[in-house]
Amino acid sequence: MALIVDTAFSKLGLETHIGVLDFDVAVFPAGPALTTAMEDGAEVRMQELLGEAASTDPIIAKVRAAFKATGKDPSQYRPSSEALTRRILSGKALHQVNNVVDCGNLISLMTGIPVACYDADQIVGDFTLRIGKEGELYSGIGKGDINLHGLPLLCDEKGPFGTPFSDSARTAVQEDTGEIIFVVYGLDIDVAHVEAAAEMADVLISRFCSPD
Repeated sequence: MALIVDTAFSKLGLETHIGVLDFDVAVFPAGPALTTAMEDGAEVRMQELLGEAASTDPIIAKVRAAFKATGKDPSQYRPSSEALTRRILSGKALHQVNNVVDCGNLISLMTGIPVACYDADQIVGDFTLRIGKEGELYSGIGKGDINLHGLPLLCDEKGPFGTPFSDSARTAVQEDTGEIIFVVYGLDIDVAHVEAAAEMADVLISRFCSPD
């Protein structure tokens, strides 16, 4: 499968670098080492922001600007990285879902870039990054139906399945997932930051999610 980026992004003047990696994984609850890494990551981010709002982070600010450019209000539809950062700034721990999703959340928190983990077996054919159309929606993970109009989204032969806001239930990582597609949503973000997030994914997923 291959990623296609719609030309609409270049017309908006957005620097778009989408990282796509695939990993073989074993899915299980996070162990003590990953839990500690998540706690340490939250502490580092709180120290970096020194009480300032998540939206003041320069990377998060760029993703918010990308949402505005594609037609979505980022104060109503917050980038996932901003939502995670706001959560830890409010004194709450990161949610623990499973080792794969937890690694993704940690990477997103630490880099400020929305990332996502998708069950590769649920993606049909090549997929495209484009802007959501009027009337498009999908069932989000724990969010009900999500209005996709104006959101940057990923779409395969079956339809939209992911956004840097919230992902679909269709491609969610489950206990029986054996291969994932890991996406770094580098919207209005330079390639160096996207590559850093991809390198972090390679380290964390290899360490905490390897099937071996």
